[in-house]
Amino acid sequence: MSGTSTSGTNGTVVITGPDVLQTSDFYVKAGILHPVTVGSIAVVVLFGYLRIVNGNSLVRGLLALGTLLGFQYLTSTLSSRFARHISCIFQSPPLVLVFRGEMLRPVMKKHRISPTDVNAALRQRGVLNVCQVECAIIEPTGTISVFTMKELADAKVEPDVLTAIPAYKALREHGNDEPTDEEKAKK
Repeated sequence: MSGTSTSGTNGTVVITGPDVLQTSDFYVKAGILHPVTVGSIAVVVLFGYLRIVNGNSLVRGLLALGTLLGFQYLTSTLSSRFARHISCIFQSPPLVLVFRGEMLRPVMKKHRISPTDVNAALRQRGVLNVCQVECAIIEPTGTISVFTMKELADAKVEPDVLTAIPAYKALREHGNDEPTDEEKAKK
């Protein structure tokens, strides 16, 4: 974790720096914490409304819980049936974090994803160096998927799963098929 840490007077450790959550993480629509923030606000408003207007009964609490579960079912059903049209309302698109051996630092900085998190995902996959990675993608669920160049070469098929991601497709089409500086130095 990068940043600085100081000890508080009561023995707590205060960490500041780019890896710490910022207030803007909760408000940026493309940010990872936006759905959590919107969902939390909806829950607080719904429970607050039901508590103030209706009182404190078990039936009303179960009604509120049923309403939340119904809303979850409705949104998941709509986003699965009409994925192209309304999924952008309920889910953020996957983001490409690493492409052809290079971390896309502007994307990572914009979405406040630290290189430490990406390196942790690479280690979990057994990748020794980022130059082995064709692409690493952070999914809408927050998990990081890693695809190595060796896996793509061994598959000998077009990676439809990857080309379905607009950012990956754009990176491939915009001339990034050129060798990187490291590959040029090896030749």
